[in-house]
Amino acid sequence: MVDVNKHLSERSRRLRQSAFADFFAEAVEMERSGEDIIHLHVGEPDLPTPPHIVEAASKAMDEGYTHYTPPGGILELREAI
Repeated sequence: MVDVNKHLSERSRRLRQSAFADFFAEAVEMERSGEDIIHLHVGEPDLPTPPHIVEAASKAMDEGYTHYTPPGGILELREAI
């Protein structure tokens, strides 16, 4: 097995796990114990993406919209809203 830590800097090795990862682990344990959990954390919905959104995302990627938006948002979208 490869020791990935040997490739990390000392500073990287000292990083703590994300609080979100802790919340997720707790939610998984609660779910395993029979609790009904709705996963709303870390932007990962537990429902399938509606087909019209999948189609719109695919179209946007085909048209080259594959990067983060500008900090101020997309002008055309802001004007439409």
